[in-house]
Amino acid sequence: MSAHEKVHLADSLRDSDAALRPDPRTSAGETLESHRQRIAQFQLLESVPYPVRVHFETAKNVYLYAWFVYRFYPVAEQYALTMVEFALCERLKPLFPQMFGLKRDRSPGLKALIEKAKAEGLVSNQGFRACHRLALRSAQERVSDQATRLLMEGNLESVEVDYASARPEPQDYPDVLSVYAETLPFIRNTYAHGTSMLHSTVL
Repeated sequence: MSAHEKVHLADSLRDSDAALRPDPRTSAGETLESHRQRIAQFQLLESVPYPVRVHFETAKNVYLYAWFVYRFYPVAEQYALTMVEFALCERLKPLFPQMFGLKRDRSPGLKALIEKAKAEGLVSNQGFRACHRLALRSAQERVSDQATRLLMEGNLESVEVDYASARPEPQDYPDVLSVYAETLPFIRNTYAHGTSMLHSTVL
């Protein structure tokens, strides 16, 4: 890429006429309202401390405006991850002040905060929709495998796979918190140190 290459019009400062039009990379058929509704489904309880709720709403607003400016997606994701770290600090500081003591050079990182919250039972795998979704997928794969085995062992021409009968078992539930403890700090740090990474996986 040439140092003198012009910045694409979609990535340049918009003029007043283009400022309120969707980014050309916005998915075809996705309206601003459908985009907003997907974001609006996520709400924090009123019992969550006010500063955390404000950070959360700010992340949602940046995500909303990515409909107009596609490059706001990584900005929204970085802010959302910063909000997660802030929320964990707010929750853990009163309970474990020694983690944040004056003698420490800095506060614990996002990974340490997630692991501490998990160890203390403040967050659990069962609290994540992704955990239940992955467990169901694992159970459905087991049903499919059983049907395939029946097909082969019974020398049958066909067999019906009843995915509705899939019931997750304890071993189907993944440890998503351990995955998040490894991946979320990496993503956050990648953004913090500068990257050309561009995707829309904020939700």
